[in-house]
Amino acid sequence: MNSDTGREIRLAGIGTVEGGRAERTIIDGMGKVTGDLDSGAVIVNGQATFKGSVQAEHAEINGLAGIHGGLRTKKCRVEGKLTVEESLEADEAAVNGSLTVHGPCRIGRLLSHGKLQLDALNGDEIRLELQGGSSIRELSARFIQTKASSSDLHGWQKLLPLPAIQNRLLAQTIEGEEIVLEHVTASLVRGVKVRIGPGCEIGRVEYTEQFERHADARVDSEVRLT
Repeated sequence: MNSDTGREIRLAGIGTVEGGRAERTIIDGMGKVTGDLDSGAVIVNGQATFKGSVQAEHAEINGLAGIHGGLRTKKCRVEGKLTVEESLEADEAAVNGSLTVHGPCRIGRLLSHGKLQLDALNGDEIRLELQGGSSIRELSARFIQTKASSSDLHGWQKLLPLPAIQNRLLAQTIEGEEIVLEHVTASLVRGVKVRIGPGCEIGRVEYTEQFERHADARVDSEVRLT
């Protein structure tokens, strides 16, 4: 990330700006950024479309944003809805609303309250508070925790098209060292320590050290690996 010192891209109202390198990029209103963007900070207050890829030290979305390329950042915060057409790579991310990534997704530490639509998510620490229906085909991390949200919609979530459906995560495979799941439907869960909580429907569990299953959970088969 090689942002130009001093240059600032700022759009207020409705309009289009060119990408390139900048120290800060701020969109207040409804804006479009053409070309790739390499910026120290990217802040959206409203609605933004990025026609290329985005690199940033820090990305903050307060509203709606779509990135036609990929997103690479150290820290990402979403208060609203973010859609990334290609890959997403972040050291840390906090989502309060909706995140959709069509390509591979690598997030070191993810805290999410809302809805996720991801193909493959890899990370170190993943904590998901499910609000509505989420889907992650492949989920892999050292520590994974999911639970259903106990709170009502708040903030930007009230403005998003989140249908009144069950708070649940659908996945094909979930793999990690320590896994604590609630309200998850998955074909395979594999880990060192695995706890299957209420509302889970799991096809097969493979574990090496510890396995727990809640009475209100269904596990078709469980195998201790040696």
